Amino acid sequence: MTRELLNEMPVEDVMKRWPATAEVFNAHALACVGCALAPFCTVGDATATYELPSQQLADKLLAVIAAASQT
Repeated sequence: MTRELLNEMPVEDVMKRWPATAEVFNAHALACVGCALAPFCTVGDATATYELPSQQLADKLLAVIAAASQT
């Protein structure tokens, strides 16, 4: 998974595929978990909406995804 691909994925798809990523969204005070727009909003959209550096969030999500892939 690359940062670019991750940024294009809908938030809901990310959390369904890697449930532990919900903790990353919550840790950054993003209301993505349980949001009605999560199926339509991409990770990139979320970072823009919350004015977060996209690289920062993507790197943390990718770390969680990599850890989940090793189990």
